[in-house]
Amino acid sequence: MPEGDTLHRIARALGSALESRTIDRLEVHEAGEVPELRGRSVERVEARGKHLLITIEGGWTLRTHLGMKGKVRRLHARERRPRASATLVAGEDAFVVIHAYRAELIRTAALRAHPRLARLGPDLLAEPPDLDAAVRRASLAAHASREIAEVLLDQRVASGIGNVYKSEILFDRRIHPRTPAGAITAEQWQEVFTTAARLMRTNLATRRRTSVPLARRPRPGSDRLWVYARAGKPCLECGTPIERFAQGDMARSTYFCPRCQAFTD
Repeated sequence: MPEGDTLHRIARALGSALESRTIDRLEVHEAGEVPELRGRSVERVEARGKHLLITIEGGWTLRTHLGMKGKVRRLHARERRPRASATLVAGEDAFVVIHAYRAELIRTAALRAHPRLARLGPDLLAEPPDLDAAVRRASLAAHASREIAEVLLDQRVASGIGNVYKSEILFDRRIHPRTPAGAITAEQWQEVFTTAARLMRTNLATRRRTSVPLARRPRPGSDRLWVYARAGKPCLECGTPIERFAQGDMARSTYFCPRCQAFTD
């Protein structure tokens, strides 16, 4: 699933290409073409957590959630297009959303109450992010018995963290991924979300996600991540082999260093 920084990069690129342009054609998979929006202009493109929102003149918003495999492609309007979740044509450009988990056209005024958006925790790439709100949500008694790695993926706590950042954040803070959330202090949660916001913001300008500073890499271009996808390789801090296990209801891969992130009762 695309992480928060990926969605914000997509939103920036789409905003630069689409904002203030006139819509010649808009199609949404379930509804087909929406002719009443022809001739309207695109007012704003933004990311909210892992949701991409395209606001259209006249009080409409196209909401997409890319899910695990979704992508946005820019094609020539006359080019043959793949089966799409949504397609927006402006002049000679066609912006095509493919393989999205969800695409729908809704009233902009209804966004605040939308069930998928209203429950989102604070976006960690907002300026500034509401870290205190994220800490309050993470500290709720309902999460106390959950493992911290699962809580970090819960978009109701804070939105934007995905599987890569989950593992990288916990390594940065030297926290074992199976630590119960109830054992994490408010100060530790603050550090966790501060780290999350910092790592994601650092990667807004690059397609190759990085958490390891250049000076700490064994050689240029190598080992951009501390633990993610490095099972069996030596920890860049202590040399202990990185371990991986499946975690949560969806059996998402979690990577960690058993020495740097030793589990404590």
